[in-house]
Amino acid sequence: MNKFTTVAAVALCFGLSSCFEKAEDPAAFNACSNTQNILTLPFSHILTENDRILTPGYVDSANNTYVHFSPFGAHFNPMTGNAYGNNKIDFVAFFSENNLEIIDLGAGEFGYYADPGAIQLHERRPMYYAPAYTRITSISYDGPTSGEYLDDEPSWSMALDFGSIEMQLDHVGKMSRALHEFIAHVPSGLNDGNNYGLGIDTDTYTGPLGNIFPAGYLITAAGGTELALPQVRATEVPLHPGYYNAPNSSYPDRPHVQMEFVVSAPTASGTNDVCAFKLMSASLQNDFQDKLSIDLMNLDSQLYGSWQDTAWQWRAESRACLSCSTSSDDLNGLYKDLGGWFDRGDNSTIKNELVAFVPVEQDTASYNPALYVHDVQTEWLMLRRRNDGQAWDWTMSDTSVVATDYPAGEILTIEDDALLVLWRDLGQATDVDAYQWVRYDVTGDVVTLKFGEFDSDFNTVLKPNFDLAIDIANEDDVVTFDKTKIAGF
Repeated sequence: MNKFTTVAAVALCFGLSSCFEKAEDPAAFNACSNTQNILTLPFSHILTENDRILTPGYVDSANNTYVHFSPFGAHFNPMTGNAYGNNKIDFVAFFSENNLEIIDLGAGEFGYYADPGAIQLHERRPMYYAPAYTRITSISYDGPTSGEYLDDEPSWSMALDFGSIEMQLDHVGKMSRALHEFIAHVPSGLNDGNNYGLGIDTDTYTGPLGNIFPAGYLITAAGGTELALPQVRATEVPLHPGYYNAPNSSYPDRPHVQMEFVVSAPTASGTNDVCAFKLMSASLQNDFQDKLSIDLMNLDSQLYGSWQDTAWQWRAESRACLSCSTSSDDLNGLYKDLGGWFDRGDNSTIKNELVAFVPVEQDTASYNPALYVHDVQTEWLMLRRRNDGQAWDWTMSDTSVVATDYPAGEILTIEDDALLVLWRDLGQATDVDAYQWVRYDVTGDVVTLKFGEFDSDFNTVLKPNFDLAIDIANEDDVVTFDKTKIAGF
């Protein structure tokens, strides 16, 4: 019996709101105060280990992949590449059980042995399942990939509607066999039980980009239904048959599965993207938090272990849900909507910058004040990024010029219109620390920042004058930002 149903097959029901029972009454349910099991993860998971999740392979269920995750709302690598604040939890499934299974192949090349033809990768790749009865409201073709994914699979995304809660599965590589056959079926146009499908072969589809569903079309699926296989980041190592790694990724020495999904749900401020763990019981939320804390402190972690030189950045983000939802507001308005702001390009300046403000979680098991130059005084971090591939050339107090491309710093002093920042590890060739006052104004959804001079001495760094009537956006020390995303971030 087919687990999928189309709107066409239930046309009588489609017009009645009662046909699709909502997971919760939006007026009554608030994800941010939830302590019950409302919605689980969309993949099989075993929680017996203290620092990661085990996920059985879809074909070879006797063997697992080893899943690590990063927090909702994160800003720093290796947790996320979204420096403005990630609106989802990113799960990464490794085929290697530990670092000992990553082999040094010489000449700076590393890899994991997955058998000729990547047999292990195909058999142990996990499956996305419908976590509850759902309506699939869209399946979107996001385009081809650059040869860095297993079998050169393209990217797809899929939207699931559970009533007042919605989920978007990203990094989908291919549909489950059942869903593929359902969509590929050519509808008969008759009321004969065969009037379903779209006549689209998703295994060979090459465009156009976007949702392949026509207007008003949807597919219903029972809880537990196989939906799709997530993409595998894997490339065979040249001259080493059977060995695979993942060049140009955050974990280049080993193949891995990207499992990312956005969840939106009712909150006190309306429907927002939320931390998926908030839809689970209090005990499960605590379990995932404990796993994250242990993983962050594990020097052999497959996700975090090789990133110790920047641990002061990502270990600041040590809570599984750094914010319940994208609707955050703190630090005098600077930490709004997860704290990321985009260059407005005012006064004919180039739109090329992102700035973000990041809380330091001081009450988790993995918090370590010794990571910070100013110990417990550091409660916030700040970062700047560019989208043009260029470095900043910053003149230090000794007149030396430091080229830096991923600046981040500790916020030491917070005033009503000024922040004292210690920028750390600046420079592409050498590491330099420097203090700087940053004046700020938050008016509505517009932030204006004026950056002062750098100084190596905390006691002598000068606070710049700041007057909004005079200090307008320029290509030097004044930048205006808002929440409108710009390309390249």
